[in-house]
Amino acid sequence: MALALQHDTFKRGDVIVREGEAGDVFYLIESGTVDVFKKGQGDSPVATLKKGQFFGEKALLSEDTRQATCIANSNVHCLSLMRHDFNILLGNLQDLLDESSEDKDQTKQQNSTEKMKKEDDVSALSKFSVNDLQQMQTLGVGAFGRVKLVRVKESNEQHKNQYGKTYALKCLSKRSIVENGLQDHVLNEKSIMSELNHPFILNFFGAMQDDKNIYFVLELLLGGELFKYLRAETQFPESWSRFYAATVVLAFCQIHSRNIAYRDLKPENLVLDSRGYLHIVDFGLAKKIENGKTWTLCGTPDYLAPEVILNEGHDWAVDYWALGILVYEMTAGSPPFYADDPMEVYEKILSGHIFIPAYFTRGLADLVKKLLKTYQSKRLGKTKGGTSSVMKHKWFSGFDWDALLSKKMCPPFVPKVRGDDDASNFDDYPEDEDDEDEDYPDDVS
Repeated sequence: MALALQHDTFKRGDVIVREGEAGDVFYLIESGTVDVFKKGQGDSPVATLKKGQFFGEKALLSEDTRQATCIANSNVHCLSLMRHDFNILLGNLQDLLDESSEDKDQTKQQNSTEKMKKEDDVSALSKFSVNDLQQMQTLGVGAFGRVKLVRVKESNEQHKNQYGKTYALKCLSKRSIVENGLQDHVLNEKSIMSELNHPFILNFFGAMQDDKNIYFVLELLLGGELFKYLRAETQFPESWSRFYAATVVLAFCQIHSRNIAYRDLKPENLVLDSRGYLHIVDFGLAKKIENGKTWTLCGTPDYLAPEVILNEGHDWAVDYWALGILVYEMTAGSPPFYADDPMEVYEKILSGHIFIPAYFTRGLADLVKKLLKTYQSKRLGKTKGGTSSVMKHKWFSGFDWDALLSKKMCPPFVPKVRGDDDASNFDDYPEDEDDEDEDYPDDVS
């Protein structure tokens, strides 16, 4: 709401609001003084308002006429808020005042139950050591490690119920972590993944370490990256884009309810399981935002929100911007601000101009425009209703969200997966050779 406030300046003697007029603007005084006059109560002001005080608050409730005249007694600077913007952001003020806390209590209880269930699931695998896992082929490579397909060895009676099961193992070099000062970064990723438990978010089962590496035991998704299929198809039909976008939206419901900004949405971080359902992976850039904003510059150039480029501070509104880019790229085949030079990409993003292809339906075009609002406080998803406002958009009209969440909706595409260790939907990577890097067993524990 603070971002929707406008700055207004008045000179001494200016009438800011007049008694009897219809009002739809609320004012908060930044500096200066304002005299308040009421008819029938003489020529002297009934009150003088100073910095930090406000007037016109009834305008946020209704179009009732002003009950007093407010005149600048000096040069006055005010922050103003239109009732229309207030209603878009937070809904009707009276409804907010009358809101019961019952729904909040139910949400808190539900979150607690989910957390307990997640902790129970994790406990079954958290006692593993890396020696209990047979490391097979590499599924992906990053700056500080790689992700491998692993199978539980039939060598430990303690893990008999897990014999033969396959998982993904994220291997992070301790040396690289320490040299780049990423200890807190890795702990943050582990903490966030441990907290989340959703059908369309990669499951985290536990962490372990040895002398050289930190390991995350993760759910194995063998369908491959969405990026691979998008490049193969060039572009998706809107029905496909709607299905995959809806999956991301449902995952955002849980991520954002915990004040977490994901900050790295792109086709490469959306991976299909063997049935064709999408999962959000890689929470390396995710951050819990407890106190309003964060200022870290991170993400992929084509998907960066304006507030990140301008270093204005951001929160999870950046995820709704990225959702708009994703929907556009899936349907058009390329992101809306594409350029070879990242600086040119940033210039296009900040220009605010979006080219909408003629073949986009009216609903899709409207959704993209509302998600790609430069002014983050007016961006769909950060306005009244949060993520549910995206779900209620007309482009999703008639979409069966319950069927998708329960995985009863048929995915647009089912990958070919021949078994629980078939990595054919991933690129081939040369296996890393064991080196003699210096060990860091204590710094990142």
